[in-house]
Amino acid sequence: MLQIGNTKNLLLLGGTFGLERETLRVTAEGYMAQSPHPFPDDANIVKDFCENQAEINTGVHDTAQGAIDELSYHSERLTAAISRRGEKLWLYSNPPILKSADDIPVAVYEDDRQGKHSYRLYLAEKYGKYKMTLSGIHVNYSLSEEMLQNSLPASSRADFADFKNNAYLRLAQGLLEYGWLINLLLSASPVCDGSYFSPDRAGETVFTEYASLRCGKEGYWNTFTPILFYDNITAYAGSIQRYLNSGTLAGVGELYYPIRLKPKGANRLNNLVQNGVNHIELRNIDINPFTEAGLDVRDLRFLELLILWVYANYKDKLSYQDQIRAVNQLKNGALYEIDSTPLNGTETLRAAGLRVLGEMKAFYGETEIIAYQIKKLTETGARYAEKVCGGTRRYRFSK
Repeated sequence: MLQIGNTKNLLLLGGTFGLERETLRVTAEGYMAQSPHPFPDDANIVKDFCENQAEINTGVHDTAQGAIDELSYHSERLTAAISRRGEKLWLYSNPPILKSADDIPVAVYEDDRQGKHSYRLYLAEKYGKYKMTLSGIHVNYSLSEEMLQNSLPASSRADFADFKNNAYLRLAQGLLEYGWLINLLLSASPVCDGSYFSPDRAGETVFTEYASLRCGKEGYWNTFTPILFYDNITAYAGSIQRYLNSGTLAGVGELYYPIRLKPKGANRLNNLVQNGVNHIELRNIDINPFTEAGLDVRDLRFLELLILWVYANYKDKLSYQDQIRAVNQLKNGALYEIDSTPLNGTETLRAAGLRVLGEMKAFYGETEIIAYQIKKLTETGARYAEKVCGGTRRYRFSK
């Protein structure tokens, strides 16, 4: 259980973490590696969209540090294996110089997994190979069963399974509402090689206007804004199923949404409805190039505090219009200029971020975790951002 200051809300703490890191393999010269994936039978280091993009997965951990430690361990294993080939792991969410689409060989699978290759060919055709190289961190978090049990009203007629599902549905709406804050504090990819946009711009460092290209309006999104139903878990699954039925999405994994509810085991809608929500997935987190794991443990601890603060305080229900507004705010939260970008009609990103962090501080009491995030918004300068913030607003493009 995470201990924070003098908070009276210790029952809130004690959930579990699982992490996924997407990362590219590159040659010593910084081009996309063309060698085979080095771990064909490793459950913790798998291929992602393309042969030269790895996905590192951890198990489930009771602490943020435990999850970070395992992610670092597998990152080190991957680094050691590819270093023997003269390759390195790319440090950033944005890709290196791309000579052409041929630099991005779609991941190949054999036997009964050939459908995964066909699915990736479909994604390449629909979204373009270049967009598929944008890499990030996915944080999976399960609320404490003890906390949920203690939250269930004694007079409630709903059984625990329904209560738990509804708690996650409310949490998902709240985190969508506050998703802009994650982008404001954890974005780490404001520049990109020009080859991402045009072959004749290779070698040119392009400022994209976003602190996170993959979370901005031109980033890792579907071609439409999904509208989800949060009345109950059946309605939630049904709202995704209708996009599958219409052919708008080819599979549930194609829902490129920043907040997703997932079951234990196979990510299938019937599994979600039958067995309920197991965890919530946050997908809008950039790779931090100044950490071994790609994610600073202080940022992961902050995400837990944000999740639990939203769980304890968020009571609203997002209308369809609210969902569109929240997604647009999330994209705006990825913009680089935080003093000239309005979050709403009255506040800039910086002001809104400091306000919410102040509310979290009042809820939890003094904690170094929130103080670290406040410092990101109150101290400026590239040197500070590089050394202390992990480069969340500015960072060097190469090391």
